[in-house]
Amino acid sequence: MSVRSRFLSIGLPVIAALALGAAFVSINGKMPKTDRVEPRDTPASRPAGAKGEIIGAVGLVETPGQQIAIGSHASGVVAQVLVKPGSVVRKDDPLFVLDGRANAAEIGARRQDLAQAEARLADLRASIPGIAAQRDAALAMVKEAEAELADAQDLERMGNRLAGTPAISERELIHRRFAARMAAGRLEEVQAKLAQTGSELARYRAGDQEGPAILTARSAVEQARAALAKAETDRTLLTAEAPIDGTVLQVNIRAGEFAQAGMMSTPMVVMGALSPLNVRVDIDEADIPRLRPGARAWASPRGGGELKIPLAFVRIEPLVTPKKSLTGAGSERVDTRVLTVIYSFAPQDLPKGAGEVFPGQQMDIFIEAAPPAG
Repeated sequence: MSVRSRFLSIGLPVIAALALGAAFVSINGKMPKTDRVEPRDTPASRPAGAKGEIIGAVGLVETPGQQIAIGSHASGVVAQVLVKPGSVVRKDDPLFVLDGRANAAEIGARRQDLAQAEARLADLRASIPGIAAQRDAALAMVKEAEAELADAQDLERMGNRLAGTPAISERELIHRRFAARMAAGRLEEVQAKLAQTGSELARYRAGDQEGPAILTARSAVEQARAALAKAETDRTLLTAEAPIDGTVLQVNIRAGEFAQAGMMSTPMVVMGALSPLNVRVDIDEADIPRLRPGARAWASPRGGGELKIPLAFVRIEPLVTPKKSLTGAGSERVDTRVLTVIYSFAPQDLPKGAGEVFPGQQMDIFIEAAPPAG
């Protein structure tokens, strides 16, 4: 075999192998070094004590009765915020107070109105004895005028019988006739005064009952008192109070901001009870036939898959509704419907190392499924 043939059959493959090895070493040296990264969070897994099949779902931690969005009875500028997130409050404790200067002025004006109405009523009642005395005096004057009229009429009749005789002159007869007429006019005058005082007294007193004037004045007093009570009630409405014993979860209002009465997209204060806590679980409609209300259930916080929190069944909301939150799973459809089941747990009974659970936190839920039929 010639040297050329030996080189082609032995040397060339050796050179090619050396070149391939050098290329591999060069490429391997230029590749970036990557370290093995372990997952930060332990993925949620089947509870150790679970039996049979498991229904998996997602739950949302909430306070019993859900969170309460605190509103304001009146609109106004916030003068003082008395709580902060995490504050524990009792029922009827103040949460925030609106500026009450306008209301204080209103209360002052209503008190003045009430004082004037009460003074008017007292004045009318005090005038009743005086008017009654005027009526009695007018009655006495009527009796006196009646007597004077009777006397004048007697003198006039006597004069008429003696008319044309030397016993009475013509002038005396005319004088007696004018005297009778004057007595009649006097009687009419005092009778009119008696009627006037009687009518005036009837405005204040009708027998043993109060008259229209007193009733009107007393009605004005009651109206002024009601206006004052309303103003004082409005003052109490300037303070937003806690409707239950619980914990303040959010405070979205600051002193100096305007608080609007009525429904708001962002509540001013959010509060709720933190013991026990509820978990609102959405069960896929495909898993509803396997759901048992009394079945054991566990919850694992996101990021703590090794922790299993036992749950107590509370209730089922008997209405299947469209799913509102999508997790992005490939089997999920937009038209999926879910059944809402409520579970609860006591925060103080959490397993050791579970940390703290807050309302609004998502949890992975595991529920023992009913065995297959038959």
